Amino acid sequence: MIAGHGAAKGAGGAKRRMSSEERFEQIVDVAVRLIGRKGYYGMSLQDIASEIGISQTAVIHRVKSKQGLLIAVIERYYDRTDATVSYLSQFDAGGEREGELPRIPQALRAVVEQNARQPELVRVFEMLNAEAMSPEHPAYTYFAKRPQWMRDTYRAYRWQVPDGVDGEFVYMLANAAMYGLEGRWLARPDEIDFLAEWERYSDYLFPLPQWEGCR
Repeated sequence: MIAGHGAAKGAGGAKRRMSSEERFEQIVDVAVRLIGRKGYYGMSLQDIASEIGISQTAVIHRVKSKQGLLIAVIERYYDRTDATVSYLSQFDAGGEREGELPRIPQALRAVVEQNARQPELVRVFEMLNAEAMSPEHPAYTYFAKRPQWMRDTYRAYRWQVPDGVDGEFVYMLANAAMYGLEGRWLARPDEIDFLAEWERYSDYLFPLPQWEGCR
């Protein structure tokens, strides 16, 4: 995921100077890894510069500030690759499942499958979420507003849920359960199969026969 220190490979394997966008992506990639290891407060722009082999001034030139870097990390790796948004887009006008109703178990399964492929990014998310409990943290507002964003996302669609079930409550409850499972998985990745364990969670969160036709 992280490019070479000072140059990218061109045609025939020859080195070429990185473009501004490539350098920016490299800086963000390194930041993701360092935040996952040290936390936002434990990581410095100099750490990133040393990892890549450039000056701290060059890093600042691309990201402006440590807070600007954090915003880039969140925007590029969470807001732009959100599995929930990708899943729900299928049900929009012109989508491949237009006319159908989205299903909570399917939406969450999409998130779990995405996160299983990117444990490093999930670790960054979990660490930032914990650190951002302090109002002084630059990501505090983002994480404080995230639950309401999730509710708004749910309310923007009609969902296929069993009669008598509060779909929004179940949706928020299941997301909370998933976050808890992510913490267990990241702490013990060799012992916990994230996807298999989520299937067990799903059987309790969306039990049959109640959820028949809604899973």
